[in-house]
Amino acid sequence: MQRTRAAWPLIVLAVTACTSVDSTQHCVLTRYGKVIDSKMGTGLNWSPLADATCFTMTEKNYPSTAEVNGRSGKEVISAQTRDPITVEGDVAITYRYDPGTIVKVFEEKRTPESAEAEIVNAIREGYRNALSQWTIAEVFQNRAALSDSVRYHIQRKIGNRAVITNVFVRDIKAPEVIEQRRISAAAQAQVLDSAQKQLAIDSMNARGRVMRAQAEAEAKRLEAQSYAANPALLQLEIAKAQAQGLSNACRGQNVQVCVIGGTTADVGMLSRLRP
Repeated sequence: MQRTRAAWPLIVLAVTACTSVDSTQHCVLTRYGKVIDSKMGTGLNWSPLADATCFTMTEKNYPSTAEVNGRSGKEVISAQTRDPITVEGDVAITYRYDPGTIVKVFEEKRTPESAEAEIVNAIREGYRNALSQWTIAEVFQNRAALSDSVRYHIQRKIGNRAVITNVFVRDIKAPEVIEQRRISAAAQAQVLDSAQKQLAIDSMNARGRVMRAQAEAEAKRLEAQSYAANPALLQLEIAKAQAQGLSNACRGQNVQVCVIGGTTADVGMLSRLRP
């Protein structure tokens, strides 16, 4: 029993002198500030009188899902455009540490909290640097290109300390007066676009009428040339027209007698001969 009691402190010491390392972590082991293992192995590590500093190597979100300024997962950053106009933006970033530079990050910052604070500051400054290259009109016209620009400037500011994997510029708000003017300008642009489209349609219709009139005039000209070259054809058309006119003259419900080439006296005589 006494041996068992004496063994307990050794067991507790052995357990507390071990460090568990997950496969998603990069842990650096130090003793009295000196690095004794720049990358601890996955699993349980014997680390008596030593400290393990671990960095999560999976993707991290900015802002985090925790509340920021009383709002969940959202931080509004103020920035000036090239105009310059001050706008407020909501940006979301995903990033991860680079396995090739994580030891250097540890040597410079010593703790994950200090490293993340530097990355967050770089994100904010990179975002402001990006917007300073854009006018207020350009910011609202091409959001995809703006996201690429924000990503470039943030990565440039962070350097090789971390890798920016995704950037989402979710919302940008201009001052109230500018916002109202922007909305009004967008509405006017839609009206102008509709008017231009209608003008194009009307122009096409007018051009179609002109082309039809030109085609009819050309057909008449060619027809006149044909008659001039062939007088017999003209006489034939005249005869057709006369025949058609006579045929129409002898039609109708009240027409009982049709005399072609006679006089009214001939018509009266024919009427007396009818039974």
